[in-house]
Amino acid sequence: MHIFTDRKKILIDTRSSDEFLAGHIEGSVFVGFGGKQFKWWLELMLPDKYIQLDVIASPHNQDQVKETLQALGYTHISFQVLEGTLSQVEHISAEMLVTKASELNILDVREQDERVKGTLPNAEALPLSDIVQGKLPSEKDNFVVHCAGGCRSLIAISLLKLLRKCHLVQLDGGYSAIQHRT
Repeated sequence: MHIFTDRKKILIDTRSSDEFLAGHIEGSVFVGFGGKQFKWWLELMLPDKYIQLDVIASPHNQDQVKETLQALGYTHISFQVLEGTLSQVEHISAEMLVTKASELNILDVREQDERVKGTLPNAEALPLSDIVQGKLPSEKDNFVVHCAGGCRSLIAISLLKLLRKCHLVQLDGGYSAIQHRT
């Protein structure tokens, strides 16, 4: 079952991954507008074009975000200002992950065809596309989450935090940072 089937309203944060990491509204879903696949991920996560979208956008691209959302057919859009106490996403470097990998639960949100290029030992595989369909990782409470480069893992973290409270940590630079380290 799709994760947003029963929701009438959703808060999406379209700012850059760096901005989202630095501070976001708890409960917001990250879908970075600057990402190459913004439209694809947005429509996969939010197939209901009539859902109420509360949107956080960088001031310099708010008009462009609105135009894109409208062109995709979303009809109920309002923009929200970041205010109050902001949440931060904890993150870890590739170097730190490699030294502590045996002590950590790792969640790989890349697709199966990407994992043939290599995986981290003991990483649990759960593609972001499966998370969007409502699948959850094992019952562990904390994970270091990674994708190939860092954008999809932020989407996954924001979705998993919405679905259940758990401690999630972003791997800076994704699996690519691990590969470039060796």
